Formats: sequence, structure tokens, C-alpha cells
Amino acid sequence: MTIDLDEAYARIDAIFINHPKFSEVRAEVRDLIDLPQTRTAPCIHVSGPSGVGKSTLKDRIQMEYPPERGGAKVQLLGGVRMIADRYRVLVVRMPSSPTVKALAREILKAYGDQLWNRGDEYTLGDRVDRYIAASQTKAILIDEAQRAVERSGTVVSDKLIDWIKSRHETNSVAFVLLGLGSLRHLFEADRQIERRWDAEIRLEPYRWFRKDGSLDFSGQDNFITLLATFRDLSPIKFEFDVEDEEVAFRFFYLSRGLVDGVKKLLLKSARLMKRHGTQTLDFGLLEKAAEGAFRLEANGMQNPFALDFIPSPPPPLEDDYEIRMAKSRAKTSSVRRPASTKRRNQAIISQLIK
Repeated sequence: MTIDLDEAYARIDAIFINHPKFSEVRAEVRDLIDLPQTRTAPCIHVSGPSGVGKSTLKDRIQMEYPPERGGAKVQLLGGVRMIADRYRVLVVRMPSSPTVKALAREILKAYGDQLWNRGDEYTLGDRVDRYIAASQTKAILIDEAQRAVERSGTVVSDKLIDWIKSRHETNSVAFVLLGLGSLRHLFEADRQIERRWDAEIRLEPYRWFRKDGSLDFSGQDNFITLLATFRDLSPIKFEFDVEDEEVAFRFFYLSRGLVDGVKKLLLKSARLMKRHGTQTLDFGLLEKAAEGAFRLEANGMQNPFALDFIPSPPPPLEDDYEIRMAKSRAKTSSVRRPASTKRRNQAIISQLIK
């Protein structure tokens, strides 16, 4: 049977796997949204490296809580009345240059306010409050929330954080922040916002090894189950057994445990299949797909589908939080160390390497 490769590509792209950790985090967000109205709504933040599933989580929540068309009557300053959609959950993205005005405008635009780009900070904030109340919004989900933290770990704008706290306090609306690990700096810098948020929820990649380097058999089983699910849902025939540990490890090595990495490899493979006129997926095609879809050399990685692949742990993922904290510690160390101590350490090292 001949496969329509354009259709196959679309079907692979549409694959959604509700794996255990994703399901757990998704349930946390749903529980928050479905809580009865309280005086102070709880808030949560979900963090994890790129490709782990935060955007998929956002999309799924948005699909599960669609707006009620024309369900809100909004009375604005000056006597202006507007009919807007009612959003139980409002989903926005943190602006690339986060300011009070920029975020307020993103929220108003998401509500459908025709005047979203007009007004000063006070007017914009007042309109946001009125839309939240009229729409009976239970939660505002902000994607890419780490943009509120600079690369050094410094919060971009205290005024912006105070504005979010004010919306939370005024409307008892829950906030759900999605972002990279550096989002933690926001809570470390402001204890008042920390008090309003629950503990960090992490979306982690699948693991093949534990932190001490030993094998993580549970993590391996979960990753192999993920691959088997992709195989079962894919319209393309695999010419290999993904449940074989050696084969599965090759996929793990390339993706480094990220669901997004596995899908990226399969999508690139489907494109190559169309170009070469093939109908099945084998290691030769996967080798070409890995070479074309991933920056292997730049990341110090082998091609796991090449004949000369030597099984070894893949380079660790760059977690934004860890990288920035490491730089911060190094900087602090160099500032606080007395010059005499530094010279003494250099002398000791000099003796050791002779």
C-alpha cells in the first residue's frame, strides 16, 4: 500500500502523547482552573528546558477551555460598553520586551479589546481588571514567562511584577507561568510573589541515566514506551524494533530525552522519504535525518544512526537556570576571593603541575 507522504507528515506532526509527567502537570493546571472562587486564588509556575512540552501544555489547556463567544459585557471608563468573549482561561505570551504596558496590551488583545494599544498604565490596568471580572476569568496563563528575568538572573522590571501581583490581588485570578528554569530567579528576588505561588513544578526530559551515572531503568522503560507509541501512531512503517534497548538508546541519545526531539527526527525523516521516494523508515534514512535536523558537531554529539556510533551518554541539556547560576557563582567567587588567597592558590597549582 502506497503512503501519501504529505498526509503522513501532517499525521506525525499532529501526534500527541499524554505521557505520565505531562499528564501530572496538566492535571495540576486543570485542578487550579476548576477550583471554586476563593478570596486568594493559588498560582503555579511550570518550568523546564526547551522542547520538553511546555508549549504543548499551553495549547492543550487552551483547547480544553475555549472561550464563550460574546458572553461578556464590559463596562469601560467613560461609559463605553463592549461585548467580548468570555475566557475562563486566558492564554498570552510574555512580550519580548516586558513592561507593564506591553503585558497589559497583550492581555487586552487576547480578550479582543479593539482599543488594546491605547491608554496609559492606569487606564490599561483598569481595563484589564474590568475584562477579567466581566469574563469571569479563573486563570491567566503566561507562556515564555522567563522573559521577565534578564540573562544575569535580574528581574527585568519590579513594576511589572507589582502589576501582576495587583491583578492577582484585585481579581483573585490565578496566574500560571510557563518558562525556562531561570524563571526561579523571579521568586528568589521577590518574596512577596514567592508567597503567592506554589512550589515550582518541573517538566523534565526522559532519563536513561540517574544523576550519579547509574542506569535509570524506570526512565528507560518510559522512553521506550514513548517510542513504541510514536511507532503505533505513525503512518510510516519502521524497519527496526524501537523496543530493542540498543535501538531505543540511539533515539534517546539524539533527542536527549525530549519528546520534541523524537518528533523532530521523524518529521525530518518524512520529508526525506518524500524527496527520495521511499516508503519505509530505516537506519540509513535516520542517519541522514539526524544529520540534517540536528546541529550535531556544534553540540559535541555523534550521529547515533551512523555505523561508527560509539554508545555513550549524550551531552547534558543546557538548562537555562543551571547555566546562569553557574556563571553567577563564578562571578561571586572571583569578586570575594582576596588577592593574597588567589596568588597562594596559583602558587599551589604551579607546584602541582610541575
